[in-house]
Amino acid sequence: MTQVTQIYSWKRPFFSATFCLLLLLLINDTATRLYLYSGYPWIDIPLHFLGGFAVGIAAVGLIRIVFPKKRYTSLFLFLYILLAVVCVGIAWEFVEWYYKASVAFGGNFWFDTYKDLLMDTLGGILSYICFRPQKNDLQIL
Repeated sequence: MTQVTQIYSWKRPFFSATFCLLLLLLINDTATRLYLYSGYPWIDIPLHFLGGFAVGIAAVGLIRIVFPKKRYTSLFLFLYILLAVVCVGIAWEFVEWYYKASVAFGGNFWFDTYKDLLMDTLGGILSYICFRPQKNDLQIL
């Protein structure tokens, strides 16, 4: 990898994550103002998926900033993304619980929480697929 590639390797994930988070905020604000969450309880499913995707690609950008010259195995990056996505997802579920925002599916909190964490995780897996290291970038740690 050249010096220029190393400097800019973190920008693509962060720009993608920023775009996804801005889109997520716009959709969430619109859904909240129009009371769409109460009328359409399924609307948070794609938002959790998009949120997991955004957190996953932000995690890729963050690790590229913190360790710019290090190469990662695919398994390490996959587990790192999943850990970041699940931690943020659990924190977000606490926020939903605190504000009593988890009333979808008849108020079944646990079903809604598991479904949300599953969608966060699937979004994180997609972020890994999009930003995984190529074979020539892999190195055994």
